Amino acid sequence: MTLSPALAIPSIFPEDAAFATLGYDGTVVGDVGVELVVPVRYLDVSVGLEAYIPLTDPAALGVRASGTALVFPAFGTTPPLALGLGADTGYGPDGFSVHAGLLVGTDLLFSLRLPMTASLYISPGYATETGFSLAWGAQVRYYLGDDTVALELVSSDLVPLGLGVRVLF
Repeated sequence: MTLSPALAIPSIFPEDAAFATLGYDGTVVGDVGVELVVPVRYLDVSVGLEAYIPLTDPAALGVRASGTALVFPAFGTTPPLALGLGADTGYGPDGFSVHAGLLVGTDLLFSLRLPMTASLYISPGYATETGFSLAWGAQVRYYLGDDTVALELVSSDLVPLGLGVRVLF
């Protein structure tokens, strides 16, 4: 199994945003990126581009492009659930990789009155250096005051723990 070259995971709730994350996997890892909503009729779709760099080993730089589509918002459940499809392709220490899989999430504003979302991403794939690859991640996002800034707590196959900020525009 290999690690996908990404710290942040695709978001099930598409939004125009820039983000930065610091994580730890034995070394400190930085991650920066942007996510943009794509106007597609009847679907909520976003694309993203991000780069990460282990601060103690700059040669292990990685980049990733990703896309997500919110397929099924279930507003009648408590908390409301959402299902989506995600895919990513990237380049990092494991060579080129590609993944495709499922996103599951919930928006806790509607059930608990908390300005938070939570999502899970699991995506099998392939990396040129190691063969089978599994990308996964869990993310909790808390929106501050005016909903233009969110704090993120992230855990993924690459970095067991990361903390970041997301700025919506």
